[in-house]
Amino acid sequence: MAVHTGGLSARISKRRTGRPASPDGDARTAFWLMAPALGLYAVFTLLPIAATFWLSFNSSAGFNTSASFAGFGNYAKAAQDPIVWKSLVHTFIWLAYHVVMAGGLGLLLALAVSRLRITQVFFRTAFFLPHLVSLAVVGVIWANIYDPFFGLLNTALTRIGLGAFTQGWLSDPALVLFSVNVASSWQGFGLYMLLFIAGLQNIDRSLYDAAEVDGANSFQKLIYVTLPGLREIMTFVVSLAMINGLKGFATVFVMTNGGPFYQSELITTYIYRLAFQSQDHGLAAVLCILLSLLAIAITIVFNRWRARLSQ
Repeated sequence: MAVHTGGLSARISKRRTGRPASPDGDARTAFWLMAPALGLYAVFTLLPIAATFWLSFNSSAGFNTSASFAGFGNYAKAAQDPIVWKSLVHTFIWLAYHVVMAGGLGLLLALAVSRLRITQVFFRTAFFLPHLVSLAVVGVIWANIYDPFFGLLNTALTRIGLGAFTQGWLSDPALVLFSVNVASSWQGFGLYMLLFIAGLQNIDRSLYDAAEVDGANSFQKLIYVTLPGLREIMTFVVSLAMINGLKGFATVFVMTNGGPFYQSELITTYIYRLAFQSQDHGLAAVLCILLSLLAIAITIVFNRWRARLSQ
């Protein structure tokens, strides 16, 4: 018995291709697919931002007290607080230290490791490992290294006959900010080293060949070929190092808690002190906004710098 399916196939084909998809239907589908992510973004990003702005215009003496409208009073208080200005200056010094120490060490190690052949993978891995350690753990490790009586640093200086150089690294107001930043830079230099190595691998080898033909020595090739070839990656590393430097709260909090006498106080540690110890949520919110504006300004400046270099 013959079965005729031509009419059925035609009707099915007509159903599939007879009406185009509705743009409104596609938009609704896309919205519902994005709705969970948008909801999470609103709850965990937009809502805290809005709450921070609201708090900055209100005064509150604690979590269990009602807030009262303060207008720009918290902003005026921030402008008159000497610790705010001191912590802001320390933050800029901290950023400069981190860029120079972590970024500079990353560049030097990248230049050295990139010349290796057999052991390059080993050293790249070894130098990157500290970056996998959390900043809080790094703070504990280096606090023990800096211990004035039993720490590794002072003990080593004494053993090699340099006992006169032993210091209270975390108790000396003149040394504490630098000492803590050494710990933070130790945690971060491995990432910058890998970025510089990637940049070195992208430099055209023919430029080095041309420099050799012109009689350039190793130092001249570094100055006229390598460093210019790393301009864009340098800009990216500097901007990344400054953004990462703003995250120095954990290391400072664990090692010194901003002391001694506020000499290692950063804007982030002062925010914590105001919000959770002094219960001054309004002033803490103002400093959060200031910190966010600082991060945005750094990002804009370095993005424009990168754009100019790429032209």
